[in-house]
Amino acid sequence: MTHTHTLPPRAANAAGIRIEGLSKTFGEVQALNDVSLDLAPDRIYGLVGPNGAGKTTLMACLCNHIFKTAGVIAIDGANPAENAAVLGRTIFIHEDQAYNDAYTIDRILAAMPSFYPTWDAETAQRLIERFQLPIKRRARKLSRGQKSAFAAVLSLAARAPYTLLDEPYLGLDPTARVVLYEEVLRAYSEVPRMILMSTHLIDEAADLMEEVIVLHAGRVVMKADVDEARSSAFVARGLGEDVRRLAGSREIIAEHALGRIISATIRGRATPEDERLAAETRVSLEPASLQDLVAALGIHDLTEALKNGSQS
Repeated sequence: MTHTHTLPPRAANAAGIRIEGLSKTFGEVQALNDVSLDLAPDRIYGLVGPNGAGKTTLMACLCNHIFKTAGVIAIDGANPAENAAVLGRTIFIHEDQAYNDAYTIDRILAAMPSFYPTWDAETAQRLIERFQLPIKRRARKLSRGQKSAFAAVLSLAARAPYTLLDEPYLGLDPTARVVLYEEVLRAYSEVPRMILMSTHLIDEAADLMEEVIVLHAGRVVMKADVDEARSSAFVARGLGEDVRRLAGSREIIAEHALGRIISATIRGRATPEDERLAAETRVSLEPASLQDLVAALGIHDLTEALKNGSQS
């Protein structure tokens, strides 16, 4: 039987997701601090940063799972708060989603079309088979990896125009992670949608991303095209005095030392002159990986904050 799908039309003023001045506090903890972002439709974003940076909080606020403290969120120009039409175009399922004790996988799958008119049963069945999920098992009894896989099944088969994946690889073995990444790309190619995926496995998932958003201490410290981000810094490794001479007046955004040898992440692109000097001094040059850059930005941002605090 052929299964057809009809995506609900976008609003006339559809412009993806707009976030302005978003803040969220939990008691004295500032989880999000004046976050402003524009997320275009039909684009894959990687949301990265250390634990506690605010990634899950940001996603939960977007889907109205928790209420923001301040700021504006608009999805296709509308406020998602208590707006069923807008929320029906978004999906955000935690790996540890709370399910009714009696709900089995097949029962949950059967209910999904009631919430998502774009639900694709064929995609769900294929993913269930690829992840080898036991459809008669109660969802609460799944292992951690099985819960992650099931969350991915629901998120991708829903075909929601705004799909949020929060560390969808948790508990998955390497083979299952390969399946996950393949299916994310397949889902996007079959029905383009905005996918916002948080991850700590930055280099592993980098090829999925078109843009990367770096959160640190509840603030956006970087939003860039992935290829541009990768070329925005390079790593020089060698004797400390040689590496610093090569860096010159350029900003070193992270530095690690082992005895006299240092590894420095330098802002900018390596030039032919850098390559000549590196060859003369036995300094190795290599592009900064996305993981290197994100780690460097986090360290750099924290260092600058501490400096500013001590000067005030």
